[in-house]
Amino acid sequence: MKCTSFKKAKPIYPSSYLEEMNISLLFEVDVDIKNNGKLVITGNSVFRIFDNGELIGYGPCRAAHNYYRIDEYDLDNGFHHLVIELSGYNCNTYYVLNTPPFLQAEIFDGEELIKYTGENEDFKCYLNETRIRKVTRFAYQRAFSESYVSNIDFKSLYLEKIPFLQLKCDVYSDYRYLSRNVDYQKFIELSFEKIEEGNVKINKNKKCYEDRYMYLEHLCIFNKDEWEVNPNDFISQLDYCLLKKDEILDDMSFETYVLKNSKTGFLHIDIDVLEDSEIYFIFDEIDTSEISGIVDIKFYRNTTHNIISYKLGKGHYNHISFEPYTMKYLRVIVKYGKVKVNNLSFILYENPLNSNFSYDIKDNRIQLIFDAGVATFVQNAVDILTDCPSRERAGWLCDSYFSAKAEHLLFGENKVEYNFLENYALLDHYKTLPKGMVPMCYPGEYPDGNFIPNWAMFYILELKDYLYRTGDKKLLNLSINKIKGLLEYFKDFENEFGLLENLKGWIFVEWSKANDDDFVKGVNFPSNMVYASVLEASSELLGDKKLLIKANEIREKIRQYSFDGCFFRDNMVRTDHGFFHLQNNITETCQYYAFYFGVVTKESHPELYNRMLTKFGPRRDHKIVFPDVHPSNVFIGDYLRLMILCSYNEYEKVKEESIDYFYNMAKITGTLWEHDSTFASLNHGLTSYILNILVEACFGYVKQDRKNKIIYLKELTTYEEGKIIIPLDQDNILEIEVKNNKRSIKVSDKYEIRVIN
Repeated sequence: MKCTSFKKAKPIYPSSYLEEMNISLLFEVDVDIKNNGKLVITGNSVFRIFDNGELIGYGPCRAAHNYYRIDEYDLDNGFHHLVIELSGYNCNTYYVLNTPPFLQAEIFDGEELIKYTGENEDFKCYLNETRIRKVTRFAYQRAFSESYVSNIDFKSLYLEKIPFLQLKCDVYSDYRYLSRNVDYQKFIELSFEKIEEGNVKINKNKKCYEDRYMYLEHLCIFNKDEWEVNPNDFISQLDYCLLKKDEILDDMSFETYVLKNSKTGFLHIDIDVLEDSEIYFIFDEIDTSEISGIVDIKFYRNTTHNIISYKLGKGHYNHISFEPYTMKYLRVIVKYGKVKVNNLSFILYENPLNSNFSYDIKDNRIQLIFDAGVATFVQNAVDILTDCPSRERAGWLCDSYFSAKAEHLLFGENKVEYNFLENYALLDHYKTLPKGMVPMCYPGEYPDGNFIPNWAMFYILELKDYLYRTGDKKLLNLSINKIKGLLEYFKDFENEFGLLENLKGWIFVEWSKANDDDFVKGVNFPSNMVYASVLEASSELLGDKKLLIKANEIREKIRQYSFDGCFFRDNMVRTDHGFFHLQNNITETCQYYAFYFGVVTKESHPELYNRMLTKFGPRRDHKIVFPDVHPSNVFIGDYLRLMILCSYNEYEKVKEESIDYFYNMAKITGTLWEHDSTFASLNHGLTSYILNILVEACFGYVKQDRKNKIIYLKELTTYEEGKIIIPLDQDNILEIEVKNNKRSIKVSDKYEIRVIN
């Protein structure tokens, strides 16, 4: 996991396809290893590796522009038929960069380099003629969907001589390389359970689904009139009827399958096609039917094209989807033909969780939320910290601020966060953004120039947290210019009071009324509350005491202008005469921002704190209780609330509200959601921070200072019955067990236990 260069290999790719969208290539090489071999590889856009027909790798781990991370795979002694399937997307996504595709690889037998990419053509290249090229995208944020046509078994492409015309590859100059850093996937395979079957019919009264990713040309797309297949319109107009079937799926019939929980990975199909057939696999994280009966799989619910389609001749077929998807429910539909489903399974693509972290909690509701928190984290922390593994797979700031805390709890280190932050540190100025601004998510391409100034602030807050968690000053030093550039950028928006006014870009407070234009225009107080904390963090990171003074001055101005004696209001707007008018916009979330970012405390504003504690939260009927105060959502108001309650030792309420917020989510999908409804992603990385919250509320564990080897705990009035093991570093763990409300602690004497209030 430490390789950062190649000995002889050069990047290769057929020049005739270098600028073409959605090209699927197969690279083939045979080797006979005698002394324990190794494959060293990187590439762009996305590749996967088959060794004697078995999937062994998927990559690359994402990096900043002009950098590529190198993977290393061990090769046992013996014969290896290696096939590397590479997709060159050449389009704009939030997931991978729109940069030239290539493959670069070397194979070693012991210390001897025996095969490598270059002019020697050790790696033979073929166009993958089974994948249909001109298709719809998968989502606004991700590249192209998958559709296939074939008369041969897909698995034969990875086991036998590839039957397509060989292409000549051109050789390109070296790039800059980085190590992988993070752990390799285990590719565990799960089985689906069949739960229903029946027939389908077309309902012309149903409107075909439309989405922006189908027609926004700046994404780099195929126009709809170019599509070689259109699964979207066919699936959109289907009605379903339950009917007992035999083992054969014939014309206009279906079967539905389910996993125990929502998972992320690759769909693996094993089918017999008894006559020429057109087959569709549709999937989603949830059954959206409101009454019992037929499972309702809305392929578009998350604004995604959750469909994989096949046109297949008679024969046996074994295929693994190229891209990772997120699903709990799966439906196979035969438009015409005859198909026998031998097996449907799911290959997990997630962080392998090589960690000593474990838990056993007596309250099954809390245990289930822990399970969901871990499941959500591992699916959003493969190579970088991501927001969701389905719609986007994108490395978003702010999400990472929370999920990085969960990573440290789970591992005692932050390898995935390191990759995420290193990518930002190595990024030169992003060409479509104003000077000093950083991308809202990265690596990604969005030529519309959109950015979130609030997320840039969370970037600085996360850098401070990262330094505390890891003591890694090297990465901080790489990031210093980004911090300084952002401070210069925001300085231009400070008004006569030092408050940020009329920020540019997408001003994001949270998914609620707090995000409405009327609430964020002018002087948005939640944004200024974050800004004060950013100045305080920057003061520490840069060693500039003036920034701390400035932070406290801003907090004083917020108290002066935003607080109306009962609540903090969300914004004020300058009139035509130059005076400010405080708007009648009040959100629950604004109050949480005020407490979390140090504008007020329980002691300074006891009445506001009491209202927040007793009147707000998941059980409030906002139509009756303070109807003028708009409610919060999961991202991020509900989390800020729980963090505030933890800081004031309101642990019984934290547990109660965590169950109110998250238990139902955990029961339904086994993951935690982006919203407090089934709208959008039902598997969102930041929500894994619930693990940190509940570990503190149940066992009194707050955090560790790894550098100084100090463990911070709190004494609780009521502990949760159970046991938890927390990794502190590679060699040490903390074990906390509670029996009869008595806490026992086991830890190496290298660590100091410090109880705080």
